[in-house]
Amino acid sequence: MRRRLTVLRNLLILLACMACTPLRADGVVHLIPSGEGGAYREVVEAFRAAFASSRQIRNWTLEELDGRQIRALTGENDLIVPIGLAAAHRVSDHHSGQAAVLSLMVPRVSTGRLGWPATLPRRKISHVYIDQPASRSLALVDATFPQAKRVGLVVSAENDETVKWLQQEAARRHLKLNLESVARPEEVAPALRNVLPESDVLLLVPDSLAIHAGNAKYVLLTTYRYRVPVVGFSQGLSKAGAVAAVYSSPAQIGRQGALMALRWKPESGDLPPSQHADSFSVTFNPHVARSMGVVLPDLGEVRRKLGADDE
Repeated sequence: MRRRLTVLRNLLILLACMACTPLRADGVVHLIPSGEGGAYREVVEAFRAAFASSRQIRNWTLEELDGRQIRALTGENDLIVPIGLAAAHRVSDHHSGQAAVLSLMVPRVSTGRLGWPATLPRRKISHVYIDQPASRSLALVDATFPQAKRVGLVVSAENDETVKWLQQEAARRHLKLNLESVARPEEVAPALRNVLPESDVLLLVPDSLAIHAGNAKYVLLTTYRYRVPVVGFSQGLSKAGAVAAVYSSPAQIGRQGALMALRWKPESGDLPPSQHADSFSVTFNPHVARSMGVVLPDLGEVRRKLGADDE
């Protein structure tokens, strides 16, 4: 009887020790937002929710860390997920050369300027872009402004590759792309004065020189004076005065990031290729459209035509 009690006691002690021992994680995911709240919080919440709904990651851990801890994240099984361009720069500037990196909500044109260490294999670097593919942007132009044939575009040299994709897509859709290039901030105003009289629509793409938070209001006011509707790349631009916009929301980008992270291979660090978010939204600003005399099509029909999510 005493022996049975001893065996039972030892078994209980063993079970208690097992309960106190953390499960081995197949890989650790470190979320590093560029800031608190707002869009960054939406990305984090959507990422976490998508992870939680997957059976694949029951032993994985998610942690939110700041840039000061980046150097310590040297484990080969780690995945660092910076959210926003500022966080991506912090990670690339302080990366030790081992952990895989999946950047979320970054402009495609900016990813080439992230200075990754030479010791970090490029198969361990991937991104979910904040901007939209050329086909999606010009599909919105077609669907919203079917009479438009001339599409204005003002960009700097950082968007040279984007211009090539847009030119190819414009030719496929029988649209003329009116391009104005700028090299300095003071060139944006004359570029707009040149391109707007010859354009039926102005297409905006992320560009650190031509269109950004600091000059967006001026760009939109100028297009309004010229009565040229704008197709933007964010919900914020639509609210500020763009007649139409196609964009991937922070939540959509967060879910896309989680799906990519679920395909990450901790043993090798390999990640899926960089990509735009599969899910996207389309929105109109009917007040600006009416004041410009623009007749908008049915928003639901445009969303269905493009394959956008309903809101």
